[in-house]
Amino acid sequence: MTILGVAIGSALGTMLRYIVLNTWSAKSKYFTAVFIVNMVGSFALGYLMATGATYAMYSFWTTGVIAGLTTFSTMMTQSGQYTRGQQAWYLAWQIIFGMIFFSAGTALITIL
Repeated sequence: MTILGVAIGSALGTMLRYIVLNTWSAKSKYFTAVFIVNMVGSFALGYLMATGATYAMYSFWTTGVIAGLTTFSTMMTQSGQYTRGQQAWYLAWQIIFGMIFFSAGTALITIL
């Protein structure tokens, strides 16, 4: 049953990513659609880790929806479109803000 939940969750997350990547403005240099889905995923993962969800629900959301939504490979491909110095900034922004959003998600559940 968990495998089915992961499959359904990843299909949903992938469709959400597709929608965001095709509707977000391509004019932004660093705050791209890839950046947005990765930050949403970081926040949601931090939130879910602090909830104490059941294994099946945790798997559905983390391995399914969030893994389908976020994208490491596209982030790497997108960073390859920048110059060497821009790559460093782009990847640093992804990592630093990802940690901040993850921490914010965890903090939110402790506040509630």
